[in-house]
Amino acid sequence: MSVLFLSRTFLLLPLIVLSLLTASCSDDDDEGPARPEMLLIPAGSFTMGDERGIFEANERPSRTVSLDAFYMSKTEITQAQYQDIIGANPSSSLASAQPVEKVTWYDALRFCNALSESEGLEPVYADIDGNLSADFSANGYRLPTEVEWEYACRAGTTTRYYTGESVGDLGRCAWFSGNADGHPRNAGQLEANTFGLQDMHGNVFEWCWDWYGANYYGQAENANPRGPEGGEEKVCRGGSWFVYEYGCRASFRSMLEPDLSGIDIGFRVVRRAE
Repeated sequence: MSVLFLSRTFLLLPLIVLSLLTASCSDDDDEGPARPEMLLIPAGSFTMGDERGIFEANERPSRTVSLDAFYMSKTEITQAQYQDIIGANPSSSLASAQPVEKVTWYDALRFCNALSESEGLEPVYADIDGNLSADFSANGYRLPTEVEWEYACRAGTTTRYYTGESVGDLGRCAWFSGNADGHPRNAGQLEANTFGLQDMHGNVFEWCWDWYGANYYGQAENANPRGPEGGEEKVCRGGSWFVYEYGCRASFRSMLEPDLSGIDIGFRVVRRAE
C-alpha cells in the first residue's frame, strides 16, 4: 500500500467522523423533546349530561352549554412527555408511550406551568402550593374544564361513547376492564373521534380543573362554565383500564381529592385558541 493512499485515508477519517456526528445530532434535533400534539376544538354548543334521564343523578339536569374554541392534546399526557418536562416518572406501569399515572391534581397543574415555561408561554396557574389562582386569559397550558372535556369527548355525538352505544363500540376506542388485560396501554392506538382525539374513553381517568359539585348542573352558567367556587374533590372524567363500560360513558362523572393519586389517574392538557 502506498504512502500516498495512507495519507489520504488519514486525512479523510476526521471528515467521515465529523459527518457521522453531524448526522446523529441532526436526527436528534429533528425528533426534539417529547411534546403533546395539540388539536383545535372548534367553538360550539352541545347538550351536556344525561339527556335521557336514565343514568346518575349528578349528571342531571342536562343543559345546553356553549364554548369558545380551544386546543386539546390529542392523547393523555404520556410518561415520555411527563419525564421530559418534570424529570421524573411517578407511574406504576412503566412504559414511555403509556399515559402517565399516579399524578395528583396538583402535579398536573405543575406540569402545565412547566410545559408553558419551556415553550415561552404565560403560565396559567400561580401559587399552586398556596393561594392558588388561575388566569384563563394566559396563553399557556392548563387542565380542561369539565364542560370542555365532555364537549371534546362527544365531538358532536349524543351516544354513550363517541363510537356508539354498545360495549363493542366502546372496544373500538377505549382500553377498559373488558379488553385491557389489567393494565394501561400505549396512548393513541384506538379509534379517534371526529375532532381527532384519542383515549377520551378509558386508559386512564383524566383530571379536570373543576371542583366537584353533585348538584352543580342545576346551578351552572351555560357559557364557558368553570365549575363551583370550591369543594373537597376534583372532577375526573373518561373512565380507565380498570373500570367497566358504565364508568367510561361520555357523561359519567368521577371525583377524587386533589392531593391523591391512583394507578389509573392521568390527565391531558388544553390551551386557549389564539
